[in-house]
Amino acid sequence: MFVQHPMRNAFSGKFLIIAGAWLLSISNTFGQFPGGMGSGMGGGHGSGGRGHQSKQTESKPPESSHKATHVPLQIILTPHGGQYLTPEWNSYEVVFLPYQTRIYLFDKKLQPLSAYNVHVEMSLQLPSGGNTVRIPFQYVAQPAGSTEQDYVAANFNATQLSEEETPITLVFSNLPDSQHPKATFTPVVSQSKIRPYVAQVLPTPADRAGIERQQICPVTGNALGSQGPISKVLIGDYPLYLCNDKCVAAVREAPEKYLPRLSTPQVQ
Repeated sequence: MFVQHPMRNAFSGKFLIIAGAWLLSISNTFGQFPGGMGSGMGGGHGSGGRGHQSKQTESKPPESSHKATHVPLQIILTPHGGQYLTPEWNSYEVVFLPYQTRIYLFDKKLQPLSAYNVHVEMSLQLPSGGNTVRIPFQYVAQPAGSTEQDYVAANFNATQLSEEETPITLVFSNLPDSQHPKATFTPVVSQSKIRPYVAQVLPTPADRAGIERQQICPVTGNALGSQGPISKVLIGDYPLYLCNDKCVAAVREAPEKYLPRLSTPQVQ
């Protein structure tokens, strides 16, 4: 009969207990990674662990790292050389002139709307500081038979603004859209946004009569439309039609050359 030594039995028992605990620990560790050792040891690079690893792969980085950089448009032609304010329902063209600010109304398809009975107030704080200035707009009708669009205007000396952008607030009420009779916008204005003396603008169907009257491009001497789409510029408030965009640079260099000649008294 074989008799086991007591010390050997104790050592074997302890070894079995330690081994069992180690195996249980390994089992628990691998159990935390569905898919077994490929996931637990390989850091998600093995064939296992697809469930947890797929969530890590699909998790999105911080939103700021995915923001697209949009290149701003350099030239946006508008009917009157201003800038568009475009909510979902209507559009408004704000024209900052040296001594007057005008607003023209359009529908969502940029078709002209009348500004009759529309109320607008502009408020801003001048660079010199002080209280906020509030300036109401007045309706400006066009002569009977005119094809030009009406507008609202406020007399304001924009030349006193600094080169830095100044925030303004435009509050609209009594708009022609019954579902959206009120609107508020907060654009910015600066010297760079004031319409230049010569502004290239977008020709509209209302320019047809003016094109027929002018007929000839004053820069090239050729018939309007003979060299492609007709371009339009405003010298102050005076509209001028040109053969193409290349003629615009010539008008910018010497705008007074293309204004209608007025008789001036002789200086004695």
